[in-house]
Amino acid sequence: MTDTIHIPVMLNEVINYLDIKENDCLIEGTAGFGGHTYHILNQLGRNGLYIGLDQDQTAINHCKNKFKSSAISHHYHDNFSNFDRYLSQHNKTTFSKFFLDLGVSSYQLDQEYRGFSHRFEGPLDMRMNTKNDLTAQDVLNTYSKESLSNIFFHFGQLKHNKKLVETIIHLRKHSPLKTTTDLRNCIKKSYFFNNKRSLFMKTCSQVFQAIRIEVNQEFNHIQTILPKLEHYAENNAIIIILTFHSSEDRLVKEYVKQSKTLIFEPKSVIKPSKEERTKNSRSRSVKCRVIKKITS
Repeated sequence: MTDTIHIPVMLNEVINYLDIKENDCLIEGTAGFGGHTYHILNQLGRNGLYIGLDQDQTAINHCKNKFKSSAISHHYHDNFSNFDRYLSQHNKTTFSKFFLDLGVSSYQLDQEYRGFSHRFEGPLDMRMNTKNDLTAQDVLNTYSKESLSNIFFHFGQLKHNKKLVETIIHLRKHSPLKTTTDLRNCIKKSYFFNNKRSLFMKTCSQVFQAIRIEVNQEFNHIQTILPKLEHYAENNAIIIILTFHSSEDRLVKEYVKQSKTLIFEPKSVIKPSKEERTKNSRSRSVKCRVIKKITS
């Protein structure tokens, strides 16, 4: 495992807007492989507290080992929406800073056996937490026609998915879909790509993304954490959320707009620089939201 596995997205902007003080209680909702963590810990003092969460066991093991020399650093294998459990474990009732990166790591995508990517042959798994029961294979082989259509429409932004759903339903009657190649073949049979590889790759990405979001209940976890962030944030706390999907950003935006104690500061969304978008293709779709807790 190397530190280049996952290039931290919008690192400078995140660190600048977090404005970390030595005695901050800072929670990182998705620690990943520690790209942002390293710079966060460099600014926290001995009276500060860092709590890092990740539902990927490989990622959290990596961080535990990487930051084991830091006395203020604590990492836990869990979903970010359960952060309040660990706040109380450290006798804290509030946090002063929270950072949440909702992106999927390059490491996860590049592991064939995880089944996240259409680029590799692998089992239809897609679980970020391999202790969870639901897999991509379960979704594709057991969900109803209506449920599959809704997933592709809402999570993959595939408005025209009728043929894809029909193909999946037809094929699974004869033999269950088991591999990423099986799913790719369904996509090939369901759309006309006119020999445009880029269009085929984009459609595959949308389909795989939709299934991944369902398997990991990603939007449900965002909806769970937002009220908790509001409740456990101390006055003037800073919350930074990086989203990679328009629906993720919409959930965050709509929640903050109806809140009486949360505001966007700055008001507009922050996007990566042209230089970063050129160097790191993963950053192209990211949106950074900086949220501040104020007294109601």
